[in-house]
Amino acid sequence: MTPEQWLSNFEAKIAEVQQKAAEFKENLESSGATESSADGSLRVTVAPNGALTDLTIADSALRGSGGELAAQIMRLARKAQRAAAVHVAEAFAPLAGEDSESLRMVTGYLPPEEDEDPPAAERRPGYAFTDEPEDAEPPARPPAEPSGRPGRPRSTARDDDDDEFGGDQIFGRRDEW
Repeated sequence: MTPEQWLSNFEAKIAEVQQKAAEFKENLESSGATESSADGSLRVTVAPNGALTDLTIADSALRGSGGELAAQIMRLARKAQRAAAVHVAEAFAPLAGEDSESLRMVTGYLPPEEDEDPPAAERRPGYAFTDEPEDAEPPARPPAEPSGRPGRPRSTARDDDDDEFGGDQIFGRRDEW
């Protein structure tokens, strides 16, 4: 291969990588996701990194309890975050290669698919609103257990700080001062 051919091949590879990088950037910027409730009363939008960027709550969504509303919002947010992560992986695939280790690493972190309406017992923990009055007593705490670490033993000898160092005085005996 001549130097001119090598340079031509190298320039073609650079142009291909630049084109793929530009496509990746364009696809990445549009990789956010929006999810809506079945009745359209809730809409959640997330950025490509999964950050919440918009939340729309129609008045009709307020008909249930605060806990139900919070659960619906969280479910839609998780669903949108997963969709955004899938979009990012799809944008990354042409740049990394369809069967590359880096693509497998990215897709290995995709959040699990969200059920449409999981039973209350299977819902993940999160923030919840309750109808309990503000003056309700908090649940009783169990008594604290001892730490198991013993305290520092107290010296029963003379009250002299130098005893811990063998009783030797650097500047002579104390009674000589």
